[in-house]
Amino acid sequence: MTDKLFNKLWKDALAQPDKELYIAEYGYPEFFDEISENLQEIVDVLGNIHDVAWMSFRDILKRSGMTQAEFSTKFCIPVRTIENWSTEKNVCRDYDRLMMARILGFLEV
Repeated sequence: MTDKLFNKLWKDALAQPDKELYIAEYGYPEFFDEISENLQEIVDVLGNIHDVAWMSFRDILKRSGMTQAEFSTKFCIPVRTIENWSTEKNVCRDYDRLMMARILGFLEV
C-alpha cells in the first residue's frame, strides 16, 4: 500500500466514527488492487485501520502490555505526559498514536 493511499484511508477513518460505514463507503474501487483482489482481505485491512484510528492512548498502552514507565522509556516520552494521556487530562494527537501503533505493530497493512 502506498503512503498516499494509507494517508487517505487514515484521515477518512478518523473522520468516520462508524466502522461499518467507513468500510462500506469504499465498496471496491480500483485503487485497492494494489492491496488485494480478495474482498475479505480489503475489509480486514480497512477494519484494522479504523480500529487503530479510534484507539485511545489508554487502549494503545494496554494493548502494548507495558507499564507507563516502560512505555515512557521505549518512546522517550516523559512519564508525566504518559500519565496525562492515560487519564485523558491531555489528549494524545492522532499522528502520535499512529506512530506508536505502527512501531508496536498494531497496523496490519
